[in-house]
Amino acid sequence: PMLGLSEETTDALSISAGLGVFSGEAVKGYLASNPEFLANTFGKNFIGDLSATQAGWAAGIGVGVVAFILLYKETEKKVVTFSCLPWQPSTGGSHCEECNTQKGGLPCSEYQCKSLGQSCELVNKGTTEEKCVWVNRQDVNPPTITPMASALENNFKYSPDNAINPPDRGVKIENFQSRDVCIPAFTPLRFGVELNEPAKCKIDILRKQDFESMEFFMSGGLLRYNHTYALSLPGKNSVEGENITLINDGNYELYVRCEDANGNSNTANFVFKYCVDPGPDTTPPLIVTTNIKNKAPVAFNKNSVDIEVFTNEPAQCRWSHNNKDYDTMTEQMTCSSSIFDFNAQSLYKCSTTLTGLKDKTENKFYFRCKDKPNAPENERNANEESYEFSLIGTQPIVIDSVTPDNETIKDSTDSIKVPIKVKTSAGFNKGEAICYYSPTGKEGSYIKFFDTGGFEHSQDLFLTEGDYDYFIRCTDLGGNSDNEEIDFDVETDTSVPSVVRAFREENFLKIITSEEAECRYSTFSCNYLFDEGTLLTVADKKNHFTDWNAQKDLFIKCRDGFGNEPLPDRCSITVQGNDF
Repeated sequence: PMLGLSEETTDALSISAGLGVFSGEAVKGYLASNPEFLANTFGKNFIGDLSATQAGWAAGIGVGVVAFILLYKETEKKVVTFSCLPWQPSTGGSHCEECNTQKGGLPCSEYQCKSLGQSCELVNKGTTEEKCVWVNRQDVNPPTITPMASALENNFKYSPDNAINPPDRGVKIENFQSRDVCIPAFTPLRFGVELNEPAKCKIDILRKQDFESMEFFMSGGLLRYNHTYALSLPGKNSVEGENITLINDGNYELYVRCEDANGNSNTANFVFKYCVDPGPDTTPPLIVTTNIKNKAPVAFNKNSVDIEVFTNEPAQCRWSHNNKDYDTMTEQMTCSSSIFDFNAQSLYKCSTTLTGLKDKTENKFYFRCKDKPNAPENERNANEESYEFSLIGTQPIVIDSVTPDNETIKDSTDSIKVPIKVKTSAGFNKGEAICYYSPTGKEGSYIKFFDTGGFEHSQDLFLTEGDYDYFIRCTDLGGNSDNEEIDFDVETDTSVPSVVRAFREENFLKIITSEEAECRYSTFSCNYLFDEGTLLTVADKKNHFTDWNAQKDLFIKCRDGFGNEPLPDRCSITVQGNDF
């Protein structure tokens, strides 16, 4: 290199200078030996008033510049080093929550979660609400709490409706259909919180010092983005009827705190305030649900059913086969009478036995209730309309067929696939049922079929060689069951079919195999693929024929229905023309 230039630049300058000098001298020599070119009009237009020497220099410089532009290039060397090391997820956990929003609603697995970041962890394990969260030891911020508007019923609202904790301390739940914005007695109240990260939340009726000392978990203690809570409160008169004096004048507060996966919890409570209407209860009880689904089927020959009915307040309930007034109904229910006898859903239970059920028909019943069991009759409120309920009588379920039964299943493997197939009919919904199988028939040993729930049911078993007995049970939605027992043998066949006889019969070569098989031959050697051989004609899968030719040797292989055949270089039999 010269003058500190790179080697590539020096080479380009040297070559372009040489080409420029050569080109300039060539032009100069041409013009000097051809003076008439300078004298004519074309020459003057081309080079103007330049002399031969000047024109040569101009041409040389032009060629040199063009050559330099074409030849000049810069190169840069970079060294890239590849290392084969175990893959590691990225540091941190900023992508953890992408696992919670997969396309198609697919759940996040622990492997997927941890692959998104070294600080990602799966929480709520073993539940239907597993979440991937960033467990960040440097995170010191508690969850942000916002009241969940979608949790409220249509006639309720939050005031203010844009509170966020921190810094806001809470909201009031208002019934905008009421003048005093209070909630009617025994009306279900549902509210909730939305969070900026998965967290577990607690709720309490008392103002506690911190998250740990609070009493009740929302959502069962799961880490979620949102939590809801539902309750139903008695009115002032109902509470005083239990000899309890209210000192809060019907105003209530519930306190909520949340804690994220990093252990950060809210220092301040988020408070939900509400009031219960202090006026007299003038609404009848509401039958909310029953422990048996309405229009559910019942088993054949079942003439009575125990049932539980749940109301929104303590009540006395009755039932009838006909739609009657409460006072004229004669069938009684046993009901909770205290405002404290509610279940986890803040509902009150009544129990009874429905009788007079008939098979293969819809059995209709009518329920009515009257509230305030301990109040004077003139203060009580009864249903003016019945709660209609029905049960569907059915017929016996029938197992029409089960396979295999009294059969032998063969294959060439140690573990043999045995498909059990069942067909059902009658019962509830024309044979729709769930089927189970058991190797012993003992209660508790039955296993549900893999494919079941309709009229045809199937289950694949993989069994070793032996004799088997299985018990089949199919049950429909009404509780009707039918049972069958099957037995079958499982055999493993790994032996290659053998040729027990080979002879000439008229103009044919006939061979007889030890079992049903397919036979092929080659006229060259035993070293050929079975499927590439020439197929022998089959009479009954044990007798095989081909044309007799004394000039040819036949290398014959036979394969059974399980794929057993000779080794690639072996034959079942070799027949030479001069053997017969």
